[in-house]
Amino acid sequence: MAAPSPAARALARSRVYAFLARAFAEPDAETCAGLRRSLPDSESALAAVAATRSRAAIAALHAELGGLDEDAFAAAHRAAFGSLASGDCPPYEGEYGHAHVFQKTQCLADNAGFIRAFGLAAAPGLAERLDHISVELEFLHVLAAKEAYALAEGHDDIRLEIVREATRRYLHEHLGRWAPEFAARLDAKTRVGPYAALARLLAAFVAEDTCALGVTPAPMADVSPDAQADGEPAACQECAAAAAAFTDAMRGEP
Repeated sequence: MAAPSPAARALARSRVYAFLARAFAEPDAETCAGLRRSLPDSESALAAVAATRSRAAIAALHAELGGLDEDAFAAAHRAAFGSLASGDCPPYEGEYGHAHVFQKTQCLADNAGFIRAFGLAAAPGLAERLDHISVELEFLHVLAAKEAYALAEGHDDIRLEIVREATRRYLHEHLGRWAPEFAARLDAKTRVGPYAALARLLAAFVAEDTCALGVTPAPMADVSPDAQADGEPAACQECAAAAAAFTDAMRGEP
């Protein structure tokens, strides 16, 4: 079988990031069923990028989601990220290696800068901070989709390299730094069930993608001791305003 084209590989990466973004977002009445429907496409995408560890992890997730209903999936989410225990594995980048409010503020501002740089916007009413795991995963989904589009349309090398360099920088400075620690903590907390399986898939795919892209994420200090509680607003008014300006739609020019 012929190796996939660069455009096909970028599109496959985009699909996996989109799947993970949906999986880690606040679940709604159709999340579990939607994930089950998306599993075959995600499995094919992982095969296209030769993600061996990730393929084993998604097979385990397939088994976990098989007999689960929406109420059970929502209950698993509350058990993992409920307000009384979310400090065990907070799903926000700012709670990892950012001990001071200034550092958390800078983390949010930097995420907002990446998003603005690509002309992305979202529906009003985004409930999550811009450093939430699902938002960061969706941003990488958009970058990979932009790369696939640029390759398919034969765009100039400068435009293509801008997208690729942004992807490498974002993994180096953001998701690639803290996602492995988040996944390890989530796995240790849940042990079994859908979120344990999702934690292992996240860890495997981020490790394989950073390796394939030649990215070595920047070192990260231990998780901050003062993890922000669920629903707490951003650390400063400026960052809160920046967060309110985007939604999880991540729409913009391909």
